[in-house]
Amino acid sequence: MKFLAALLTIFLFLPMAEADGQYLNIQHHLDFGKDRHYFTNTLEGLAFDKSGAWFGFIDVDHRSAKSGTAAHNWQPGAQLIYFEINRYFSLSRLIHLKQVSNWDFTLQYNDSDANFIPYAYLLGFSWNNIFSPFLDAHVEFLYRKEENQNPGWQLTGVWFKTWQLLKTDWQFLGYFDWWKNNAGTFFMAEPQLVFNLQNFGLGKRFWFGTEWEINIGEKSSYNSINPTLFLRYDF
Repeated sequence: MKFLAALLTIFLFLPMAEADGQYLNIQHHLDFGKDRHYFTNTLEGLAFDKSGAWFGFIDVDHRSAKSGTAAHNWQPGAQLIYFEINRYFSLSRLIHLKQVSNWDFTLQYNDSDANFIPYAYLLGFSWNNIFSPFLDAHVEFLYRKEENQNPGWQLTGVWFKTWQLLKTDWQFLGYFDWWKNNAGTFFMAEPQLVFNLQNFGLGKRFWFGTEWEINIGEKSSYNSINPTLFLRYDF
């Protein structure tokens, strides 16, 4: 797993050296979900280049008594690592037609060091700018192949909205995944609401907010809602 995490770091940072635009943030979450009560650190990066874009993140869940990995909650030390790395190729760079100007071809890889989370390869197409200029959003139509699973499908939506309220910058952002594999059909969403802390003397790079992980599946044991409070720093 250490090799995979190092490989992801290389994929995240090397393209940024020659990127036309780039964005990187780190988040520190306090997870209050049932049987959780642990810290999660997230490193998230996005880089644009002449062919398209890279996106990736690493989640590190720390130890806690609630999850049975420590004597107390909110302990240091990783109990689980999960990452995703996505590559997007702009079709307009390959096919000079107006009809594909908002479409990308994408290849993606998801993995974890947890045995209960299988790795997955995904490929498909992303339809971008679907609600512009009111909302920055795209939808991905994906073929999904998980470890020891029959081929399936996945529909992913990603959104981002920023505005100002009471002289403070706010953002509403997140994603949803809806997919099918051998065990059935599942839905997961992680909406975030954050506000900038510049007016509180911490500078424009700091944000504070909440994330709600929503899981819905055919097995009741999968269903859960896990809220967090978190601090984000934009590099």
